[in-house]
Amino acid sequence: MSEIVLSCDTVIIGAGSAGLEAYKVASASGAHCILVESGPLGTSAKRTGDTPLSYLSAAGRHCHSLMELDKYGVGMSFDFAFDTDHVLNTLRAVRAKDTSEILSFIYRIPESNRLIGRARLLDEHSLMVNESHKVNFKTAVIATGSVPVVPYELSQHQASGGIFTTNDFFDLDHLPNSMAIFGSNREGLQLGQALSYLGVKVIVFGNQNLWNLTDDSVVSAAVDVFNDRFDLVLDSYITAIERYDRGYGIYYLESNYENHLEVETILACSIRYPKLDGLHLRELGMSLGRTGCINVDEQTMQTSIPHIFAAGDVTALNMTTASARAQGIAAGTNAVNYPNLKKFTQPFKLNILATDPELAMVGMTYEEVKQRAKSGQSFVSSEIRLNDGFFRVTQNEGGLFRMYVDEASHKILGSEICMHDASHIAHMLAMAMSQELTVEQVAALPYFNPSYESVLKKACEQATKTIERKVIGL
Repeated sequence: MSEIVLSCDTVIIGAGSAGLEAYKVASASGAHCILVESGPLGTSAKRTGDTPLSYLSAAGRHCHSLMELDKYGVGMSFDFAFDTDHVLNTLRAVRAKDTSEILSFIYRIPESNRLIGRARLLDEHSLMVNESHKVNFKTAVIATGSVPVVPYELSQHQASGGIFTTNDFFDLDHLPNSMAIFGSNREGLQLGQALSYLGVKVIVFGNQNLWNLTDDSVVSAAVDVFNDRFDLVLDSYITAIERYDRGYGIYYLESNYENHLEVETILACSIRYPKLDGLHLRELGMSLGRTGCINVDEQTMQTSIPHIFAAGDVTALNMTTASARAQGIAAGTNAVNYPNLKKFTQPFKLNILATDPELAMVGMTYEEVKQRAKSGQSFVSSEIRLNDGFFRVTQNEGGLFRMYVDEASHKILGSEICMHDASHIAHMLAMAMSQELTVEQVAALPYFNPSYESVLKKACEQATKTIERKVIGL
């Protein structure tokens, strides 16, 4: 078979959230662009991330709400059990609908500008796809995303079945009866709680961290409320994993005591790795970080090879979809305008985890404001425990709201949250911060009472009082 040679202005490698945005903005400028994707089509967020996780979380919360009716004095006149045999089939139907728009866009791209296959960079201005198509390009955007990795202690048993990642779990015929989940990140926590609510016996093993939280007070509050809903073990050490006829036996140390449990399946979601295998970036001399991600200028998305740009999970793992899209726009814009580069500001930090209760992070993390304080920029923190008022009335107690405020300007720097309806509070807080409002101005905004949003007013009033006390030296 003869080699087909193509030429273009910009080649985009990867048709995920970042790559599609890069292609859209680059092709809209009039540049001749070629999109390369190894498959499957539909973006990781739609296939194995945001869409299936959100679906299962919603299904689980609906089931759990029925089990909590007695909290409101509502009893059942009959016994019932959930039939979850069709949950994953329905999930895949929902996922197919959610990916249809993306697939429609990709298939509207002319075949000569759309190549399905694995890419291999030959040099700084050419690549090979499936050993059949050679593409010569002026500039490039690498946006191949990331993949979950099965750690060594689990990979030894992977061939015998029953060990999954998020890449294959959603394609199972039925939910398992029991599961051990390795990873207390976004996938681990959301899946762990959702499956528990759907009747699966679940234990989630973390590695001394909870999602992206850096505030120990919020972590502690989250662990307390989560352990009322599913088994969560953060500080443990796996000593052995054995294969049984119908599952796995897991031995682990917790608080110096060895525990043993048996589960039908295991889900590995503690490690992700940038999907760069086969691109031969190191051979080209491209600078990579210690996690294997591509080092980029965060304002231009330019790599160490000036005419090659990168965006999405290949630059930083566990990125939100919104951040990946923003990086894709920046990379695509600069690729078609190279060498005239535009500097983009990083999108406002807003990250939400749809657990029950929800977790949220807005603006700077607690660790970041502490580092900032070392240069003399002092801050105060507000802490509201959510065990009374509207939270008690609606039976949604538990959790913690922590907010960090610049002492000099009285402006809000950031917040870490564990509470019911945290997503609404986080969005409200993000809008106030983007307008650079002071805590006094945020406290003066209208708040309906009773409401969950009034916690923001309380936190701002608390911060104001703390700053006033520090000013008068109390």
